[in-house]
Amino acid sequence: MAMNFENYQKEAKTWLHEFCDQLGIEDEHKAARIFRAVLHAIRDRIPAAEAIHLAAQMPIIWKGIYFDGFTLHEAPVRIRHEDEWLEFIRSKDAFAEMADFPTLDHAHYAFRDVMMFLRSHLSEGQYNQLAHALHSNIMVPV
Repeated sequence: MAMNFENYQKEAKTWLHEFCDQLGIEDEHKAARIFRAVLHAIRDRIPAAEAIHLAAQMPIIWKGIYFDGFTLHEAPVRIRHEDEWLEFIRSKDAFAEMADFPTLDHAHYAFRDVMMFLRSHLSEGQYNQLAHALHSNIMVPV
């Protein structure tokens, strides 16, 4: 199997450009930080098996970003309230949280936008598993 790095980069950039369009911004760095922060929060909130299934449907570069800094735990981070969840998302945006998520509302909209993006890029079954893996008190966009 040949490694086609140009193709990997193209797929990752396509996702990033589509996410920028969804956010309505041109700043790719900001969009990538937001996407990464929400993905890392999701990854740490869901069971490891679900996290791996989710990654399987991502372009390879996004898989690397998704698993960057990942530590396997016996149980996912326990979060039961939406404000706690939004603060957790903000905490995943190393040193840029005040620029990207100045308020919990910003984190809420970022989570909503990432979930809507994933819904359009994952299989229906994978999206439903992801939504189910998040606690019912965390408002998953439908």
